[in-house]
Amino acid sequence: MTSYGSLDGGYEIDVELLQEFETATRRSKSLLPVLRQSNVPGLYEAMAVEEFLDFVDFLVFHTQRLGWEAKEYRDALELLLRDSGSEWTVGERDGHASLEKRVPEGVVVAADAVMASAGGAGALLAEAWHSAFGRSPDTEEAYEKAIKAVEEAGVHIVTPNNKKATLGTVVRDMKAQADWRLDIPAPDADVPVKMAEALWIGQESRHGGNGYRKPTQAEAEAAVLLAVPLVQWFSSGALARRPIGGAEA
Repeated sequence: MTSYGSLDGGYEIDVELLQEFETATRRSKSLLPVLRQSNVPGLYEAMAVEEFLDFVDFLVFHTQRLGWEAKEYRDALELLLRDSGSEWTVGERDGHASLEKRVPEGVVVAADAVMASAGGAGALLAEAWHSAFGRSPDTEEAYEKAIKAVEEAGVHIVTPNNKKATLGTVVRDMKAQADWRLDIPAPDADVPVKMAEALWIGQESRHGGNGYRKPTQAEAEAAVLLAVPLVQWFSSGALARRPIGGAEA
């Protein structure tokens, strides 16, 4: 290993990894001769940009095979991506690394903290995040898992006796009770209820027939970013039943 600052920084690609990638993507023509002749720069020239990014994503995922050395390679790639102004970054969800769309660092730090501390809801949120911001986004999966994460965090708090409750049920009950608020002395302390309602109403893909529409990428990303604070507020107890005056019931 000689350098982190260029595409051919002294690293060698395991031939078997390229073969695995070509098998997984059903590539019609192998690039093994190109790899042997020109190493990584040759692959970059031979692949279209999107395929090369998919290949990098594949390699990042498989750095877990390197054990404790994996962090060195991931950090090197992240430095290269950041210095080049790339829209991609290296993320880790449920112990697996991959390329993710770059999101403001403070948002990622907050989201990672919620994923790590919210149990099953955090695990669902991690899946939603990967589906929204990963290399192969699945907007329907992202939106659905975002809702499931909020349900996992909130159902047993708002409707503990309703084993069939959905986010819609949670929203209905919170609105009927009219006292679910954050512990802040402000008229809009009930904004989480409105956020949960927006998340629920916005999932048009749950309807069959003429009501079906797959979420857009922007909608999926917004859903996941809405779910992050909702999961945190439910899990931490920050969102609770409080009289309008602000004192605990």
